[in-house]
Amino acid sequence: MKKMFWGCFSHSGPGTLVPVEGMMNSEKYKAMLEEHLVRELEKVQVNDDAIFQQDSAPCHVSKTMVKYFKDKKITILDWPGNSPDLNPIENLWAICKVRLQKMDCTTTIKMVEAVIQVWFRDETVKNNCKNLIDSMPRRVQAVIKAKGGHISY
Repeated sequence: MKKMFWGCFSHSGPGTLVPVEGMMNSEKYKAMLEEHLVRELEKVQVNDDAIFQQDSAPCHVSKTMVKYFKDKKITILDWPGNSPDLNPIENLWAICKVRLQKMDCTTTIKMVEAVIQVWFRDETVKNNCKNLIDSMPRRVQAVIKAKGGHISY
C-alpha cells in the first residue's frame, strides 16, 4: 500500500505533514506550499539565511514554481540531479518507516493515522530532525567533492 505525503521539518522538529490525494502537479504543489509552507516558516521564525530544500521533481522545478519562489523570496537549495542522498527528509522517512513496521497499516486510513502519530509523537523522529539539519553542511561538501554524484548518506 502506498500513500504520498508532503512533509517538512526544521532544526526544531517535524513540521506540517499533509496526505496528498492523487498525483502532485505544479498547481497542487503551489497551493500546498501557499497553505502550509509560509505558515511553517513563520512558526520556526526563519531568518533571511534560511534555505528551502526540495528535489528536482518536475512539479518542484516548473516555470510556475520558479516564479513562485522568486516572488515569495524563498531561497531554494540547488539540487544536483544525481544525488538523492542530499535530501535529509529521505533519512527521516526511513526512520518513520521502521517505526511504522510495528503498527497496523492494513488500510489507507490506518496507515495515514499511523504516519501522523509517528511524525508528530515519536521522540526518535523529533530528535533526529536536529541531527539531520546539522548534517547538511557535511552533505553539501560531500556532494561537491563527489562532483554531484552519490555520497554515503
